[in-house]
Amino acid sequence: MKEEIVGANNELLLQTSKIVDQSLHEVQQMTTSLSLNSSILKSAVLPWNLEDEYRFLLETSQTFETRLTSSNYIHSIYLYSANNKKLISSSGITGLSEFSNRETLERFLQSKLTSSWEATRLVSRDNGEEHLISYMVSTPLRNQKKLGVLMINLKEDVLYNAVVNTNNRKLGNVAILNSDGEVLSYKDKSVLLDRFDWVDMSAFSDEKNGYFVQNIDGMDMFITYLRSPFNDWIYVTLNPYNDLFKRSYDVIIMTLIISATGLIVGLLLAFIISNRHYRPIRSMVQALAMNTEGRQKHQDEFSYIRTSIDAIQLENTTFRQKFQSQELLLRDHLLTNLLSGKLSDEAVTRDQLHYYDMDLGEANYIVLVLRVHLVTDHVALQVDEKMKNWIYFQIRTICEQLIAETYKGAYISAYHKHDVLILHHEDWLSEERQVEEMKRFAAKIQQQTAEDIELLEFITIGIGGKYERLTDIHLSYEEAVEVLNYEKISGMGSILSIHDLNVNRANRNSFINYQQYIERLTGELKSGNFDKAVETKGIILQQVQQDEQSGMYLKHVILSHLFNALVKLRIELSLPEEEMESSSWHYEFMKLRTTEEISSYLLHIMKGISRSLESKSSSKHSEVMMKLVAYIREHYQEPLSLQLVSDMIYMNSNYVSKLFKDTTGMTFIDYLTEIRFKEACRLLTETDYNINEVAEMSGFSNKQSLNRTLKKLTGMTPTEYRNKEIEKRL
Repeated sequence: MKEEIVGANNELLLQTSKIVDQSLHEVQQMTTSLSLNSSILKSAVLPWNLEDEYRFLLETSQTFETRLTSSNYIHSIYLYSANNKKLISSSGITGLSEFSNRETLERFLQSKLTSSWEATRLVSRDNGEEHLISYMVSTPLRNQKKLGVLMINLKEDVLYNAVVNTNNRKLGNVAILNSDGEVLSYKDKSVLLDRFDWVDMSAFSDEKNGYFVQNIDGMDMFITYLRSPFNDWIYVTLNPYNDLFKRSYDVIIMTLIISATGLIVGLLLAFIISNRHYRPIRSMVQALAMNTEGRQKHQDEFSYIRTSIDAIQLENTTFRQKFQSQELLLRDHLLTNLLSGKLSDEAVTRDQLHYYDMDLGEANYIVLVLRVHLVTDHVALQVDEKMKNWIYFQIRTICEQLIAETYKGAYISAYHKHDVLILHHEDWLSEERQVEEMKRFAAKIQQQTAEDIELLEFITIGIGGKYERLTDIHLSYEEAVEVLNYEKISGMGSILSIHDLNVNRANRNSFINYQQYIERLTGELKSGNFDKAVETKGIILQQVQQDEQSGMYLKHVILSHLFNALVKLRIELSLPEEEMESSSWHYEFMKLRTTEEISSYLLHIMKGISRSLESKSSSKHSEVMMKLVAYIREHYQEPLSLQLVSDMIYMNSNYVSKLFKDTTGMTFIDYLTEIRFKEACRLLTETDYNINEVAEMSGFSNKQSLNRTLKKLTGMTPTEYRNKEIEKRL
């Protein structure tokens, strides 16, 4: 009964942990994106001179407002500048002394941490309280000097209700604590705080999960807990012990009574029946014995029973032999449980390994995960299922041989579509030596398999961290699988270590450099320089691959920032029906496996942006040219020029000339001259104005200009043209 309760509570806590951790991870990603924003960096570092320059502060405030609008559970976003001793948010600028979370902020500034999660309370104007969960990170990102602090406050009740709605049931008494025992989230904090103060934090061991019984306010409480590996938060359930197990006690007592009664009745019936029917049973047993193999005759029923027991022992021996033949499968099953984290008892696990004659050593374990890429375009040979099995068998043989030469360890095939190596070594003294030695060993695997296996194209190898305990091997496995996700950055056939994710020697100039490249790319797209934008994209991807000063996580952030910048521009320019497609872009981007796939996908988005820009630019320019034509027809009498009208619409004169020719089929001068010519002809024919007046009213600068134009177009002077038209009317 207890195990069922613990199992149900653990399942509930694990589901809650996953949902909350996913939400917090999204907040951390959003915080990283905000920390790289140029306006936010300026707001954190530069002095605020509101009289001279305030644009970057306004952009920072608008950025915060956009984030708040797009999220249901973010309460507020603040940026504190140590240089200005003030905070900026979506609602404006606040002094430090007026800030409601001042104590929390000052505590973070005085600590050595570069990021922190804390539970806070905000007192509203009506003396009400709002419970928040605050995430603080130094800005620039991870800067120990803390020139600025970015604080994101989450609505604790909204986040908690989101978990309730997702589970589609009430979480009841689930609470979330930080590693110090501070209550972060609970449906009724006043109740929990009063009751939970009695629980000793030492009861929560360093194990991943567990349970214990604690007397709280005179009542025995059954407490189940789960520790999240994401941020070491503790998820707790509290249930009255007697209420949980009262029913089980009643069931056990009733079962014992019924069993005892049945046993007594059975013994009485057996005694009575055996006394009355002993002879018929003996005759039946003898008759059955006569039909057994060899028709062996038994003296009594006990002789027959003894023979039956011998037959059972023979069957048991046969079963044991079959069981021993299946020990390899059972051995692999034990290893898969070790990788999945299902084994929590160190001593029992070690005994099981000794039983299967597997020596993994006493401590210091590292897991390697192999992702195999086979040749798919081989002309002579087809890689069918049988051939795949043979290739994987060869890989296993090579790896086991290399393990036997240097380490203690084990090899597990096809675990979650990956081959896995568990390694142990006695002489790992430092982290640097451990990483170097593991990379050399992985390189040996790649070299040996490439030489011996023809149809093998690449093997990408992920290396987890080193752990002391046997039951922590699954943590190293999870890290090795996680680092394989960055194969799309480093390329197929690379060797990736979990320590590569933690490399972060990049300075602020490196961030600014990548940001400038991304801004240049979007600027080139907006200005119609598609080829230059493609060239800039290639430069960014090449620098990310060759950058040895930044870890894999930071490279992933840079690529995500580039992708988000393109998606934002694409959505701004897209048609309404294209907005539905954008919901799947992030999902497709996360599935990409190689740098080539990332480059191709970004090029696809950039082409869409270019098409949208060309369409909008063509429509916009056509509209501008039509308005320009209408202006010329109304103001032809004025001294107009191409440069003058170009300046009026803030465009280059050469570009205006080209657009005008494409729209009207005539150059600007020809079109203007034709309008003035037609008006001059009308005035000469229909009015009695003299030639100078006609020239001025039709837009010609003087009589000579009118003479030249008419002579060129009609072969006549203005006077000759007027006389000829009069003669026609007569």
